[in-house]
Amino acid sequence: MKHPLVPIFVDTKIIPLLGKPLGFTFAPRMQNAAYKAIGFDGCYFPVEIENDHLPDVVNALRWMNCPGFAVTKPNKVEVLKYLDEVDELARKMGACNTVVNKGGVLKGYNTDGEGCITDFKNNGVDIPGSTFFCCGAGGAGKAVCFTLAHHGAKKIYIIDAIDDVAKTVVDDLNKNFGPVATFCSFTDKVSWLKLVKESNVVMNMSGVGMAPKTSETWIDKAELAHKPLCMDATYNPVKTQFLIEAEEMGCKILNGLGMSINQGALQVKLWTGHDEPYEVMTTEINAILKEMQG
Repeated sequence: MKHPLVPIFVDTKIIPLLGKPLGFTFAPRMQNAAYKAIGFDGCYFPVEIENDHLPDVVNALRWMNCPGFAVTKPNKVEVLKYLDEVDELARKMGACNTVVNKGGVLKGYNTDGEGCITDFKNNGVDIPGSTFFCCGAGGAGKAVCFTLAHHGAKKIYIIDAIDDVAKTVVDDLNKNFGPVATFCSFTDKVSWLKLVKESNVVMNMSGVGMAPKTSETWIDKAELAHKPLCMDATYNPVKTQFLIEAEEMGCKILNGLGMSINQGALQVKLWTGHDEPYEVMTTEINAILKEMQG
């Protein structure tokens, strides 16, 4: 994806996104629109890199005009080895997507889950009073579940197509936060459907329903008759089949747009000190989606 040119001067602060592949990331346009709106002389840009040369790049950024950088697959775990400090939640999670550089001292954070929790709160979800069901325990699912536990979620039920992945996340959650999470085997559908019915919020963090398989869903809509809030981390398509069917059942629905905007806005605040420019970032990402739809 091409991005509008951002003028670079000697005082311009550089904020790279480290990961691979990055060809279709929306983040640079969204971040640079935010910087322009708040009057911050900075440039956010993608740098494709995997773990092999990560320590060299991280150490170089430490001494550049760089207030911090973003991290995505496959570097979110590996980068922790090269930081000086790590925020408590990111440390427990074992993954970092945001690094702040202050005078050569690098501190890691994870804003992924906070972006989702902010969207939940904005839509009336009482985190401590709610039970959550999560399908998918990979990067996004793990980040959201850890952040839910950090904010005092009542219960978190987790399944994944790979049982060992879900079980590891559940074990780590309970080790760090007490007995908050419950594992259920993906193949034991009868049992996990019972847990869905006990949940106030049902989340799809699995990627099922993304292009090219947009007609797929992971649960029959009849199982949502108790009308939980249904959230899908995907926002392209804007409504996955899961959300379409949940809405048909009378459920309130959320896609991953709010999560993405909120986590990016929190990054802006960490790097620049400015209040989060939610409206500007929302406008920019909606423009991108409109362009993609032709």
